[in-house]
Amino acid sequence: MKKINEEGIIKKYMLHVNPAFYGKKSLYMAFSGDKIYHGRVSSVIKCLEKTTVYGLSGTDEELNKKSMEIVDMLGSPEMRYMPATLEPGVKRIKLDDMIIEQLRMDPLMRTQDIARALNKKYSTVKRRLDYLIEKRVISIIGKLDLSKLNTVILGIFTDRIKDIISRLDESLIIINDDQSGISLSIEKDIITAKSVIENLRKIDNKIEVMIIYDYEFFE
Repeated sequence: MKKINEEGIIKKYMLHVNPAFYGKKSLYMAFSGDKIYHGRVSSVIKCLEKTTVYGLSGTDEELNKKSMEIVDMLGSPEMRYMPATLEPGVKRIKLDDMIIEQLRMDPLMRTQDIARALNKKYSTVKRRLDYLIEKRVISIIGKLDLSKLNTVILGIFTDRIKDIISRLDESLIIINDDQSGISLSIEKDIITAKSVIENLRKIDNKIEVMIIYDYEFFE
């Protein structure tokens, strides 16, 4: 990641806010084939294996309606994953919305600049921002220009997410509850990626691994 930042290989940064923070649920569905769904989604992860993972967010009614619409177009999903809601004790306060609004304008905005824009103490903003990141309420995701490097991004789907992520050196994003989840893991080359996959299968022999060639996250 240090090398990637130094060489300017990140096209842009994307802010992702856990929908559960707004009282909504998340749903991830993976489809095989060449067809692409162009409707409104919260994320799209495209894999070399002709699999595309769509992330949705909303109420139960909204998710049912949207998932039926996608299934009608793309057929039955290969995978369907709905993470659990936020950990108990994560409560939304007014300052959170103010911080997130600043990050919508600039995901890389420095804490001191956020504090200045909100006319708040630096220590107050930093404490809350660190909390939001620690609890996975917000994530800042870099969009890599994969054409400029040999880096491999693995899409990892597992029912033993905590055991798996402890073995990964670097992840763009981890979407999980206490047991299962999805991780986009950065590996320096295809040989390293192969070794990582072999080791992860020793932990979870049912793990699903795909090579990511494009991804987008929309708040």
